[in-house]
Amino acid sequence: MAANLLFSFDDLTRKDKAVKELEKYFKRAGTTPVSVDVDSRIKRTSGVSYREISLTFSDSQVVKLRIKRPGDIFQVMLNRKVMPMRHQDDHAKAIGEIVQAMDRGRTAFQKRLAKAKVQLPKRMKTAAPRMEKRLEEKRDALREAVEDARQQLAELAAA
Repeated sequence: MAANLLFSFDDLTRKDKAVKELEKYFKRAGTTPVSVDVDSRIKRTSGVSYREISLTFSDSQVVKLRIKRPGDIFQVMLNRKVMPMRHQDDHAKAIGEIVQAMDRGRTAFQKRLAKAKVQLPKRMKTAAPRMEKRLEEKRDALREAVEDARQQLAELAAA
């Protein structure tokens, strides 16, 4: 088993041999990616051109590997945060580090996910305001009916 993965920058796809090897490394480390996406666009930051491989796991954690032109990984992001690597030259050990970081931060990540409020798209509307108005009208009609019944009861009791 080779210690390093070398990605083909220009024709990097989901079916690339190095991407399949990457999935195997994660499986051996104890976490299997649910989905693997390779961004077709070339991005640029700090003077470095890169492409991203995004791995999503069953607990919704996301690992993004930024691949630079020579085909090696220059940055690892775990849940949108840059992750420093001790074993950057040995990918098997580096993946072990990533998995350990995912395990350590799993509960905090799940708490953040639970607290996050999801905004509805502007074009999507809920029926709640209309339903609330309808229920208020129904409540008011029932109050009137109850008041009428009390008046009739009072009239019968007086007669």
